[in-house]
Amino acid sequence: MLTAALAAAPAGAAAPAASPAASAAGGFVSVAFSLLLILGVIVALAWVATRLRLTPRAASSGLKVIADVAVGPKERVVLLKVGDAQALVGVGPDGVRSLGLLDRTVALPPEVATGAFAARLKALLQAGQKP
Repeated sequence: MLTAALAAAPAGAAAPAASPAASAAGGFVSVAFSLLLILGVIVALAWVATRLRLTPRAASSGLKVIADVAVGPKERVVLLKVGDAQALVGVGPDGVRSLGLLDRTVALPPEVATGAFAARLKALLQAGQKP
């Protein structure tokens, strides 16, 4: 009887469709993977922003970071302005250490003003063009 049913079925008939439960599980896995990928990208961008110091520092009226430089993978030397005086400190994994108070103030060259993205992009594009 089974052979009669198979013979009666058209030759071009497709295989039975996947069950609704299987397609729902595949959709769930796809959505979960997409969400994890997006969360991973957000965490990676936040890590890069903090590593490159792209995040703004908190403003303080009495204490200001004038300049800082990395001297190792986890060590930095920071020039601070405290009122009218300047102090040089070392920052590392073991804490902050005073390197000295400066007798005279250090005048640093003015930094390039951060402007609008469009203006910076235009300047970079113009600098890259041949005359």
